[in-house]
Amino acid sequence: MRSIGVIFNTNHELHDYMLKGFPSPESPVRLQRIMQHFRDNKVLENNNYKVLNPVSASVQDVLRVHTMDYFSFVQLCSLKGGGWLGNDTYLCEGSLEVLLQAVGSVLEAGKAVATGEHDHAFALIRPPGHHAYADHYSGFCVFNNAAVLARYLQQVLSYPKIAIVNIDAHASDGTQDIFNADPSVLCISVHQDPSHFYPFKGFIREIGFMPAVGYTLNMEMPPEAGNSEYFIFFEEIGLKVIEQFCPDIVILECGFDSYYKEGLSKLNLTMDGYYGIVSSISSKWRTIVLLEGGYHDDIGLLADMVLQALSGNRYTKDEVDQMHLLASRQSSCRRIFESKLNELKTLMSSYWEI
Repeated sequence: MRSIGVIFNTNHELHDYMLKGFPSPESPVRLQRIMQHFRDNKVLENNNYKVLNPVSASVQDVLRVHTMDYFSFVQLCSLKGGGWLGNDTYLCEGSLEVLLQAVGSVLEAGKAVATGEHDHAFALIRPPGHHAYADHYSGFCVFNNAAVLARYLQQVLSYPKIAIVNIDAHASDGTQDIFNADPSVLCISVHQDPSHFYPFKGFIREIGFMPAVGYTLNMEMPPEAGNSEYFIFFEEIGLKVIEQFCPDIVILECGFDSYYKEGLSKLNLTMDGYYGIVSSISSKWRTIVLLEGGYHDDIGLLADMVLQALSGNRYTKDEVDQMHLLASRQSSCRRIFESKLNELKTLMSSYWEI
């Protein structure tokens, strides 16, 4: 049986929009729902799961990715009591402490996997990170958790090749910007078509820059896309590219806003979909899962499903009527998906055997 490390940033409630009066779906309720589900269902009593103790990252850890000017801005703003930054992002008086423990928790998860203490790990942290750039915040995100973890694995733990896979409904624009000219990090993002959807980046034609052209892959999923489209993408492109890249470790930016109940997006992944994606990756590579988006009531159930996928021990059934979901789709969804898939295949065939 696989051993799974689980970690939370326990001080996350200090980062709360209610403290500043700015409405935001990215609130403490997200982790509270997960923890309540875990308690109600005794999830962490499973012998495969081991809860790790959170620690705070150092400034040096953050500076492996973010600029000193930007870190100083976040530090000063937080110390002054925080406020609304714009671009759907806020800070509170205690936010810097929360951010450092979130990053530290991610690094602890990475260390547990890299050292062989656990086969995989799941860092249930907030705020999310995949929209954060090296020098600015965006879309609820302040520090880029996946990017800082990738550099930590490379520079401290000597794992040179890292793959980062994003399945949040929104493109992983910050992560890809940080690594778009670095061939040591493969970035794959599968997300809702950004033509009219935040962050309005992450198009198929965005493939990175020299010397890493082809090491950035973006799949634009049409609205209503669900399990079958995701499975086809990973089978025909995603997993093949990861196999050829041959990463030492995979970081999965796991947003739960691609779920069919999510009000902020129009995708149709179900529990089966999340289980299949996580299972297909973690069955082949050591995997560190990071919580990203997801703002609905089933977030705890999906976090449970991710742990089941990582451990290879499924005990929860998907009760969604998937035939109903298929029938309710716009008839154009599959045609648009196939067109975009073929466009990406044609583009990537110059760099990978697809």
